[in-house]
Amino acid sequence: MFNIAKALTTAGAVGVGSVFLKNQECLKNVMTLHAYDKESSYVGDIVKRKVGFPQPTACCKPLRFKEFVISYDSRNRIPNWVYEHLNAANLFNEDPCTPHKRINRSDCASKEDKDRPKFTPDCRIHGYHRADAKDYCDTEYEMGLMANPENYPYCQEAYCESFTMTNVVPHVPGFSCGPWYDLENYVRDKLVKNNKSVYICSGPLFLPVEDGDKLVKCFDVLGDGEVSVPTHFFKVIVVETEDGRLELETYMVPNAAGDGNDTNLDEWLTPLCQIEHHSGLIFFPDKKCFSSNNKRRGAKLHAL
Repeated sequence: MFNIAKALTTAGAVGVGSVFLKNQECLKNVMTLHAYDKESSYVGDIVKRKVGFPQPTACCKPLRFKEFVISYDSRNRIPNWVYEHLNAANLFNEDPCTPHKRINRSDCASKEDKDRPKFTPDCRIHGYHRADAKDYCDTEYEMGLMANPENYPYCQEAYCESFTMTNVVPHVPGFSCGPWYDLENYVRDKLVKNNKSVYICSGPLFLPVEDGDKLVKCFDVLGDGEVSVPTHFFKVIVVETEDGRLELETYMVPNAAGDGNDTNLDEWLTPLCQIEHHSGLIFFPDKKCFSSNNKRRGAKLHAL
C-alpha cells in the first residue's frame, strides 16, 4: 500500500501546487490497488477471469472475401448467411472498347482435374468445424454455392473464391436448376441490370415439419464433418433504384428439385418476418425504410 502521509510530506517540500498534484496521483494509485484487492464476486467475472468462456470459432465473426462476406455456422458447417453487392458495371461487359476475358470454371481448376473447379477448405475455420469436399462423397447431395460465381464473370479472384467450402451448402439434385436457378437469373438479368445496385443476402433455413401432434426438425447430416442439409433457402434482396430508393424483395425456396414447369417466382415470395423467425436473424436492425415496392410485390411480402 502507498503511504499517503509520507507522500504528502515529501510533496510539501516542493510547494503547494506540487502537493496538490502529488496528492491526486497518490490517491489514484491507492484506489487502483484497492480495486485489484477487491475482485468482483459475480460468477460471470470469476469464470471469465479464471477459465474463460467458450467461444464460437467463426459464426459471430464475418469472413471477408473479394466480393462477398460470409457468416459461418460452425455447428452445421455451412454459412449462416452470405452477403453480396452487385452492380451492372461489374456484371455486364457492354463496352466494346474495353473487352474483358470472361472467367469460367476451368480457370479455378486444380492440377489434378483441369476441367473442374477446386473446392478448397477455409483454413480460418478450426479443423473441428471445417467442412470438406469429402463430406459430400457417396451422398445424394450436390455442392451448392450461396455466392454464385456467375455474379463475378470478370473477376477471377472472386469467381474462384466462391468455391471455398465456407460458401458451400448441400443441395438436393435438381435444386440448382429449378426455382433457385430462375431466382438467381432474375436477380442478375432484371434487378441488377435495371437498377443502380442490388444487395443480396442468401442463406439456409431449417423448418419444422408435423409429426403426429407435434413439430420436429429433421434433416440429413453428411460425412465425417457432419454437414447439415437445410430444408429451405432464403434470399433477402434490397434493390437500390437509380433515384436512390430502396426496394425489398424476400424469398424462401424449399431444398427440392424443380418440377420442370415454368417458375412463377411470386410463389416463393415470403414476408421478411417469417424468414427472420426461422433464421434467428434480424436483417435490418437500424434501417427499415423501403419505398415504392408495395405497388409491385408488397401485398404478399407484408402479409403474415
